[in-house]
Amino acid sequence: MDMDAAQTLLLRPRRAKLVGWLLVSAAFVAAGVWMARAGQWFGRVGIAFFGLGVVVFGLQLLPSSTYLRVGPDGFTVCTLFRSHSCRWSDVKAFQVRRVGRTEMVVSFSKQPRGSLGLRRLNVRLAGAEAAVAASGSWSISMDQLADVLNRYRERYGAV
Repeated sequence: MDMDAAQTLLLRPRRAKLVGWLLVSAAFVAAGVWMARAGQWFGRVGIAFFGLGVVVFGLQLLPSSTYLRVGPDGFTVCTLFRSHSCRWSDVKAFQVRRVGRTEMVVSFSKQPRGSLGLRRLNVRLAGAEAAVAASGSWSISMDQLADVLNRYRERYGAV
């Protein structure tokens, strides 16, 4: 990627995957309705659980609800309209780590912020203080994303 051509990079989740999960959740809601009408109490559990999935995946399809913006000042991760920004000068490095079967791009802070207990738990679970993105939802591989983030950090970290 040529950083001079595009100083700010905006990544969004793959829409096709979100639509797929939305449809799967909606199908399970429909099955839950059918079960509940047949008098099976467990149908209500399915309606509640998968109904939440319909809401979450539907919200993620809305513009500006979920993204990763990378620019000269740092990066911003936004999930369901809640965003968190980090300056390049606050990050040591980005690496790809595996948590269970999921690959994640993780970061290490120069100046840790937030709960010490939560940071320790993250280090125990993921081997790092914070996760930036998890595989499967973005249009870029985790190795490529870690490379892009490290290149931005190296280039703009002194700004």
